Amino acid sequence: MPTEKMLEIDEKEMQANLAAGKRLNIYTSLSGNLKYNYLPEPKVEPRILIVESYRLSTYLGQYGAGRTIKTYSLLPGEKTTISISTYKRTESTSKEASSILDSYTEESAEEFETSVMNEQSSKENTTKSFEYYADAEASATWGWGSAKVSGGVSGSSTSAREEFAKNVSNSTSKHAAKASAQRNVEINTSFETTEQTGEETAISREIQNINVGRTLNFTFRQMNQEFITILHLVDVRVAFFNGYGESRDEVPLAKLDDLLDKYILPAKKKEVKDAIINELLYIKDYQDKEHSFIEEVKLRGTGSYWRAKKEYVSVYKDAATGTEIAVPGIILKATKNVMRTDGVIVEALLGQADALDDYSRGLQDEKVKGQRLANERLALEVERERIKNDILKRKDMDAAKVYELLFPPPEEEEEEES
Repeated sequence: MPTEKMLEIDEKEMQANLAAGKRLNIYTSLSGNLKYNYLPEPKVEPRILIVESYRLSTYLGQYGAGRTIKTYSLLPGEKTTISISTYKRTESTSKEASSILDSYTEESAEEFETSVMNEQSSKENTTKSFEYYADAEASATWGWGSAKVSGGVSGSSTSAREEFAKNVSNSTSKHAAKASAQRNVEINTSFETTEQTGEETAISREIQNINVGRTLNFTFRQMNQEFITILHLVDVRVAFFNGYGESRDEVPLAKLDDLLDKYILPAKKKEVKDAIINELLYIKDYQDKEHSFIEEVKLRGTGSYWRAKKEYVSVYKDAATGTEIAVPGIILKATKNVMRTDGVIVEALLGQADALDDYSRGLQDEKVKGQRLANERLALEVERERIKNDILKRKDMDAAKVYELLFPPPEEEEEEES
């Protein structure tokens, strides 16, 4: 379905790019919207590609108090009303504060995708990526590695994986920092009426200092959430590609032989197959440990084929907390990002200096003593009623007579005769 971006195609801009030898390229963004750009005419260069699928998974880490938003003091006996306004109150601010880590929106998805593309060191590789994934799903347009296999040397794709993992990690950190910077929480002690759009999340509270001799100090702190982001390899496929999007022929690893039969000369087939298998046999994770991501499946008879290992799981262990996170595939990068939230924690601290002089303090002490005596008197009355009820339950006449002697009923005043 055409999006607003698609409807904004400028006719003069298109003519200028076409005259410069570029082509209009329409692709699906990470948010699922159709977008466009202009690509130079590709150079025909037939090749066999290893297509790796990655997943960016996010998990909650530690949670705690962050920056101090406001400090406020109440004088003895003072009362006030406060309001807490979060970053979600206005629509524009909400979009800027959204993040793929905890609040997915179209804006956050496209901003992150653009950031990943900008991390590509080679613009030529970016162009190849757009060309290859012109009609693919939105989740598969994150990069294009540069690795060549020659002379039987294996492992040349390791540097491409490391560069890709670094690009995604850098983009995630920048994306999280940018969104977190927009997450402001305000504590106000006065009110103003304004017209706003978006989600209304203002909260009003009344606070009072019941102390008569000391100030009460409040510290408001914004809560932070740590996110553990894991980039892990989950699948691998092979493809033929000559530079034009329509030439893309991508198949599962299990059909590698069929792909090679179709595009590779018989004399070179074994050499190419061995090179591909060697690249995938040992893949280094984020700790430089080698993993074998593929396995050979023997068929009855003489046949066999290669495939990605089923239910292959890697475990990430957080050194700070000891928490273990299991994800499918091989972990290439694990990063931590701390983001602000709309949560607020309040700490109250009683002032140390006493504002009462000796006379005023004496009055307060007498008032407290009087209240304590009143409480003791009330407790005695409750105990007397308990004894009375106990006598009634036991129907003890002797105890009733003693109770009447100890607690005689009050004499009613006789009405004066007029």
